[in-house]
Amino acid sequence: MSDSTDVPASDRSRLADLARRSSDLVDDSLYAPARADAAELGAASPDALTAEVIRLVARLTGARTAVCISPAPGVPALAILAAAGQGSGTVVTCITDDPHHLEAARTALRAAGHPASAARYIAARPLEVADKLADGAYDLLVADVPDHSVARVVSRAHQLLRPGGALVLIGEHAPLPEGADLPEHAHVTMLPVGGGLTVVAL
Repeated sequence: MSDSTDVPASDRSRLADLARRSSDLVDDSLYAPARADAAELGAASPDALTAEVIRLVARLTGARTAVCISPAPGVPALAILAAAGQGSGTVVTCITDDPHHLEAARTALRAAGHPASAARYIAARPLEVADKLADGAYDLLVADVPDHSVARVVSRAHQLLRPGGALVLIGEHAPLPEGADLPEHAHVTMLPVGGGLTVVAL
């Protein structure tokens, strides 16, 4: 496994400034309503630039089947579906233990013009649901989980994702925990957007 997570301290401020200037170029109109609804329900969502990076990863992997594990899955799900475009047949499985946030995600996707078939909504303990999903059936997994769940999510992603797929961890989770089970060819990088974005390419 390789990684590119070491950024010299002298470069961090320059990267932060670049991220701020980049965020000014992003059209947040797609994500802002979903983020506001999630905040009203008590959960944070990725900022516009982070959402656009998720969208980019989804586009680069050609994601047609994706899983989103998040307290508030609306914004990441919108980013994944935006990457594929309307009518692509892409399906995102949104998992959270809060049915109110699932309903908010459903409303956001409907407002963006996506058909009901573009997403599955599962209100249950996310990691328990992930254990029951079909191995090798997904192109992308986006997860916003606490630190103590990262190793389990990474190991499960290795099984869930097809070759060429990617895991996107919202937050700074690199280097990954020693208990994370990944193949030697996996590549890990941490991107300085929002609160950090850790991408694992498989």
